[in-house]
Amino acid sequence: MKNRTKQIRAIPALLATLALLALAGCGNVGSSSGSGPSAGEDSGGGGPTITVGSKNFTEQYVLGELYAQALEANGFNVETKLDLGSAAIADKALQNGQIDIYPEYTGTALVEVFKQAELPDTPDATYQEAKKAYADRDPANTMLEPAQFNNTYGIFVRREVAEEYNLQTLADLAEASGDITFVSFSEFLKRSDGVPNMQKNYEGLEFGDVKVVNSIGGPIYQGVLQGEGDAGVGFTTDSQLASDELVVMEDQKNIWPFYYPAPVVRSDVLEENPKMEEALNSVSESLDAETMRQLNAQVDLEQEDPEDVAKEYLEEQGIVK
Repeated sequence: MKNRTKQIRAIPALLATLALLALAGCGNVGSSSGSGPSAGEDSGGGGPTITVGSKNFTEQYVLGELYAQALEANGFNVETKLDLGSAAIADKALQNGQIDIYPEYTGTALVEVFKQAELPDTPDATYQEAKKAYADRDPANTMLEPAQFNNTYGIFVRREVAEEYNLQTLADLAEASGDITFVSFSEFLKRSDGVPNMQKNYEGLEFGDVKVVNSIGGPIYQGVLQGEGDAGVGFTTDSQLASDELVVMEDQKNIWPFYYPAPVVRSDVLEENPKMEEALNSVSESLDAETMRQLNAQVDLEQEDPEDVAKEYLEEQGIVK
């Protein structure tokens, strides 16, 4: 594969920000300097160059690789800039032309990118609203069709703690929260759909202590399982949530938005390269929650490289020959 970069699994947000600043100074692919797909640049592989980005957790690495390799199989030269950081950092890279595409979740787009307070009550309405918000801004972006799974939050507790306090639901957790140490990534503590959302809907929720880790996923689970904390935040497609040592709290009030992943592409790049849409949609339509959970497990539990996991899956699906 040409111009591919290996991602680092977890880096502090400061390094991610510095990386973006460095990219901005390099006249990267997709910049307004005239290089990249919008200029029809051929970097040696017979097709235009597309830069695929991602945020900084396992599922994003896998999705980024899936989309990148599908584009490559359809004649595009691909560069990857995975592990950019938060939604805000990835979106800024997209808007600045440092990347041409990255996977985003429909609810996250409305909450974190567009700072929308009132959220739709169905998955399709959430997608349509996010799609319109991207299309209406300048420069415009296109949110393509999402994969058909909802990767929402799963709040979990170490089993021995859950049994000690008889914790089964988020309401139970709120009642015992003063005695609980919560392990989280920093965004979740501040995002309107994160801890503030839990506090708004489950009265009395105020954790006795909070431990912040620099990456979503593995470090949170490790912190809880190793006793550094009692509870943590994960995603429902995380393979680790199936552990017998953890108990996922039931959300009786259905407080979370819908989070369906979809490629967000610079509209000018898509207009210049309409073939991208079919290639990207072929990946999204092949995915469901169980499939994504298995792909994540290959990375998190079996320690396989996301690039290799994506390649094997795409070949099995016939998306890549």
